[in-house]
Amino acid sequence: MESEDRSPDPQEEALRRLLEEAFGGALPPGALEGMDLGELARQANLPTDPNQLRAAAAQMQHLFSTPGEGPVNWKLAGDLARQTALGQQRLPGQPEPTGSPGDPAPTPQQTRDLREAAQIAALWLGEAMDFDVPAQELDVWGRGTWVHRTLPRWESTVEPVAKYMAGAIGDAITAQMQGSGMALPGDPAQMMERMGGTLFGIQFGQAIGTLAREVAGTTDLSLPLGPEGTPALVAANVEDFIAQQSLDPSAARIFLAARELAHTALFTAAPWLGRTLFAAIEDYARGITLDLDALDEMVRGLDLSDPESLQQHRPEDMFVFTRREAQERALEELATTLALVEAWVDHVTTHALTGKLPQVDAMREVLRRRRATGSPAEGMLAQTVGIELRPRRVREALAWWDSVLATEGTSGREAHWAHPDLLPTVDVLAGSPQPPQPADASEEELAAVGLPEDFDAELAKLLSGDGGEDAPREDDRGGLRDRSDAAEDSADAAEGPDGEGTGGGDASGPSGSDGPADEDGPSGTAGPADGDGRDRP
Repeated sequence: MESEDRSPDPQEEALRRLLEEAFGGALPPGALEGMDLGELARQANLPTDPNQLRAAAAQMQHLFSTPGEGPVNWKLAGDLARQTALGQQRLPGQPEPTGSPGDPAPTPQQTRDLREAAQIAALWLGEAMDFDVPAQELDVWGRGTWVHRTLPRWESTVEPVAKYMAGAIGDAITAQMQGSGMALPGDPAQMMERMGGTLFGIQFGQAIGTLAREVAGTTDLSLPLGPEGTPALVAANVEDFIAQQSLDPSAARIFLAARELAHTALFTAAPWLGRTLFAAIEDYARGITLDLDALDEMVRGLDLSDPESLQQHRPEDMFVFTRREAQERALEELATTLALVEAWVDHVTTHALTGKLPQVDAMREVLRRRRATGSPAEGMLAQTVGIELRPRRVREALAWWDSVLATEGTSGREAHWAHPDLLPTVDVLAGSPQPPQPADASEEELAAVGLPEDFDAELAKLLSGDGGEDAPREDDRGGLRDRSDAAEDSADAAEGPDGEGTGGGDASGPSGSDGPADEDGPSGTAGPADGDGRDRP
């Protein structure tokens, strides 16, 4: 008889430890008993060597030693971001790190060069905008410092999104399990919260670390990610930008410093702007739901006995999030505001530097190409958080700022940042402004409201008084009245109090009195016919 106290398989013990660390204690005792852990490891493309499994489990134990609270494991995200910024960490499927290797500290010469460039840029910007140039001296950072100084802003930016997405996944999976009669081991909500925090920590940590190797400063995404009022540039990334594009070093430093200073000046002069952008991100995330049909189809198509079938299904195919109308509206507002910020900075710096600096157009074109292609990290942020600079929207916003400068001048241009209601909507930027619409009007009523095809001709007609009887009129709700009702009102207005016409077609006054209309006396009396003051029979 075989002894029940046989020694455990080292491979299965190492894998069990790996899984327990991954789920962070959410699995109850015995949940993995009876499972073929070796086959599971092969299907998941995990190493089968016990030593490698033990090393992976130890690494996960280190990462999860401080799991943190909230929807994102920021201990994991911060560690991964710093390692990625150093070029020492690359997740499977991610491209090789770009730029110069490691995280070289700024040299004294690099710091002097960038600060001198910022001083020149500040002088030229002061002539091109009415906002105050930042008084804070330009900071010069390494990549790791960029991660450290921007991480607090990332936490407040992406946590609402992660919270709603994790909640949507948990609710959907719980509903699926209840509907199918299946049961997950342990507490599904706790398990999903733990897994969600880990997955989002990995996802955002990788993205933040990748951005630390790509961005020139703290405002490249048109968001104020750094400390308030503090412009900063990453020395190694600036040098990479110069070397990769074969640019004049001095001109490129002034160009990038001018953009960072202009962004900082705008966010300082319009303190509501940063709050509005971050609020729009949360509005976009609020109410996010998981597509249960896509999840159900994915689950039904899984064949747990076929490793190749499992490898063909990616997690992102399973978790398809749907956007409601309110979310789409928040996303449009966010994209429009980001485009207005980016276009204003491009507009101001171009006017400030053109004629003083070589290669301005070439450097602007480099940034436009980068914006159009985007990096994997920027793509992830656009898909997950909604942070995206849309090239066409930026071009439309730039044309709008050019027209504002031509018609309103510099002070008028800057005045548009006094309040969000003074900025154009997406329809205005696209050249298709919509007329005001009452909030309580039906869709049919709104569909009937439109601008005339020849607006200028109709305006001239209205100003001349021609066709006044056919002019549209408002109802008491601000909508358009029916033409038949407007015609009846016009007819009523043409009649006097007693139903008689008040026009000047005859010489009778009110109530049938004789004499010219402008010489009638009180009702029923005729005005003086010959000026002698006596009534005539």
